[in-house]
Amino acid sequence: MNTNYKVYLGIFFLMFCLPFIASGQAKKSDCKIIKATEFGAFPNDEKDDTEALRRAVRSAASYLECAILYIEPGIYHISDPLALKIQEEAMSGKLGANPQDKLFIPNQEYAIGLDFEGAENLVIEAAGVQLLCDGWMEPLSFRNAKNITLNGITIDYKRRPNNQGEVMALGSDYVEVCFTDKEMLQHEQVVLRIMVFDKEKNAFTGAGVYHEKMEFVAPNTVRFYGKKIRNQSGIGNMLLTFSGYHYRPAILIYKTQNIELNHVTIHSQAGMGIVGHLSENITMNHLRVVPSEGRYASTNTDATHFATNRGLIRFNGCEFAGQGDDATNVHTYYVSITNTSKEGYYDIMVDRNNYTHSSYLDEPTEGDIMALVDKNTMDELDYVRVRRFWSYPLQDKVRIQFDGTLPEKIEDYYLINISASPRLEFVNNTIRSHRARSVLVKTRKVLIQDNSFENTTGTAIHLGVEGDWGEGPASEDVVISGNEFTNCGLGGANDGTLDGASAIALHVKAKNTSVQGLHKRILIYDNTIDGGQHAIVVRGSEDVTLRNNVFKNIDGDPIIIGSSKRVSAFDNKGAETLNTDVNVPILPNL
Repeated sequence: MNTNYKVYLGIFFLMFCLPFIASGQAKKSDCKIIKATEFGAFPNDEKDDTEALRRAVRSAASYLECAILYIEPGIYHISDPLALKIQEEAMSGKLGANPQDKLFIPNQEYAIGLDFEGAENLVIEAAGVQLLCDGWMEPLSFRNAKNITLNGITIDYKRRPNNQGEVMALGSDYVEVCFTDKEMLQHEQVVLRIMVFDKEKNAFTGAGVYHEKMEFVAPNTVRFYGKKIRNQSGIGNMLLTFSGYHYRPAILIYKTQNIELNHVTIHSQAGMGIVGHLSENITMNHLRVVPSEGRYASTNTDATHFATNRGLIRFNGCEFAGQGDDATNVHTYYVSITNTSKEGYYDIMVDRNNYTHSSYLDEPTEGDIMALVDKNTMDELDYVRVRRFWSYPLQDKVRIQFDGTLPEKIEDYYLINISASPRLEFVNNTIRSHRARSVLVKTRKVLIQDNSFENTTGTAIHLGVEGDWGEGPASEDVVISGNEFTNCGLGGANDGTLDGASAIALHVKAKNTSVQGLHKRILIYDNTIDGGQHAIVVRGSEDVTLRNNVFKNIDGDPIIIGSSKRVSAFDNKGAETLNTDVNVPILPNL
């Protein structure tokens, strides 16, 4: 066995096989038991359960030593006047062509369904429970909480933020779509993105498309104009319309430590499924972000998204399908250095148009290490340590006092908090039939193993540095092994396919992409990749090993390597030659 390969295995055994102790919860026998029925929340009675469930949640959250909130199986209806108002105004166009511009902004008022703020040592027993939400809201909110276990719950909506109908007729530049009564669009309803789904192939037919106009031509029948829509559609295909992009998540995890979600299902949401921000240790076992029976769309955007977290983020045995963007994205933010008040003090602001994904201020912690990043290349040049910080939420900025020095021309650089780069374990999951990438990685110490990726419009696994989105940092110490990739990268560059890579892309988005070695110590082995223009593309990296991967039905070169150093390829079946502009040793079978 190659010496470098032995070193890799040793490093990653230590990294991922040491036991992880998530929380210090007390034994269940010592916990206070709170039953939702005691507060008037009864399943399947068709009544509004909002206030009864809120009372039960407030009671459970007040027992900080240990509590179990038990919710009997069945359907519960929750709503909120503000949520209903937001839903009506957003979907009817009263908030403009894209409601995100008015809703998904800092300090904007929004509705919370069940608020677990401040809860500690709480177990929520909700197996077989379905929350049927009415109005755009954040159904479950965990803020400033600690040691939380959520066992089973399903979140869905009475009026979903996406609709679907069957393609019944085709014109030269239009399609006619028939909707059921329940799925029928309203006459003034906002339609942003459109996706076309092939039921026989269980896959989208291509990238997201956008209509030029739509007409209501018969009862429950809408004609959508646009040649791209027409070219992607066939009789019997399902056409999906999305009436929003980003909004509040189905589950918010904010400034929360040690939370475990077991057997949780999210069928729809007008934004992302789960957002974790400024939190530590998040575990998801058998999470499902999938459409409900007979439907093809789940969340409007990412199934899950984690920004500026710590500790471990773990997915195990999860399922993702039908979401309007990535299955997960794990990163922190590049921040602009806006000014200096005096030596050793700087103001920093998140450098992205859509602010943070929780719409809360992004903050460091005392002692954090922030990397100085060249905006031109996204290379890390130096480091400073946060001594103290002050938050100014209404001004969307943080003032930091730091140890270290920064260049005079601060406008040429970002800072990024590399201390907030959690470990990521993404294992034993199934990802299928969704838009964009599946696993988007901008963190360090990563294991992606034994997953199935199928029919994604974008590259399945993307190790990225995204200067355009203001998200990073570069990835380090990554193992990608034992995964199966089938028919990924369907949507091309418009929907998340990087450099034509169907399965794996190591990529840098910067003005100057010639820098080698941003991504470091990457091991890719024992994966099977079926389909795509290319399979694996490696750029901006160093110390990369590709070993014992199997390639099938690849249209072009299976492996492309550029702007990288110390890349080795071992015993890759179906990729005996490489497309590379760097020296890559191709070693014989070991």
